[in-house]
Amino acid sequence: MKKSYFIRTYHIIGWLLLISMLLLISDVGFRLIGLFLQRQSNSLMIEYTQFLNKHLTIVYKSLQQACMFSVIFTLVLIVPEIIIRIWKDSLTNIFKSIWLTYHIRNFLKIHVIYEEEENKVKRYNNAVKKAIIDVRDTTVIFIVKLPNEFGVHGMILDNKEAMREEIANRLPEYSFSNIQRVKSNIQLEGTRIR
Repeated sequence: MKKSYFIRTYHIIGWLLLISMLLLISDVGFRLIGLFLQRQSNSLMIEYTQFLNKHLTIVYKSLQQACMFSVIFTLVLIVPEIIIRIWKDSLTNIFKSIWLTYHIRNFLKIHVIYEEEENKVKRYNNAVKKAIIDVRDTTVIFIVKLPNEFGVHGMILDNKEAMREEIANRLPEYSFSNIQRVKSNIQLEGTRIR
């Protein structure tokens, strides 16, 4: 099955939102530093504060432009999905998809028991962080990208039934097929039965 727009843009939008938040926080920080420097009235440091204020203004304006660019780019990616969901689906399914993606990732995470397994478990957890669920009115798609490492690959494939059961329990109004391998992904598809 073809990946939906939601699945293709989920990670990109997440990173863009994180970058936008970091830029906004640093923007506020530089703005506060600039206000602090403007209120300094020490006659010995006037030249120094003017120099710092000049460069802080440049950094502040650059951060403002970068923040605006990232917010606009994020909106350009989000708005088509919102329009498609309003037109053909339900807007609440976006939030349900995000919520279920978060919960299924936490469900699939493994904690290290033995130190010798630490690297393998880290690689498994990194692979599971890429799991996405897209809930629509009539269908559900769950997809996980398989890594190229045999051991981690096997760990994910060993958990196929647990994945299927967890998703089926969280979405009882859908009927799910077996998990299938499609190229370098495993995916589970479900259709609404009620």
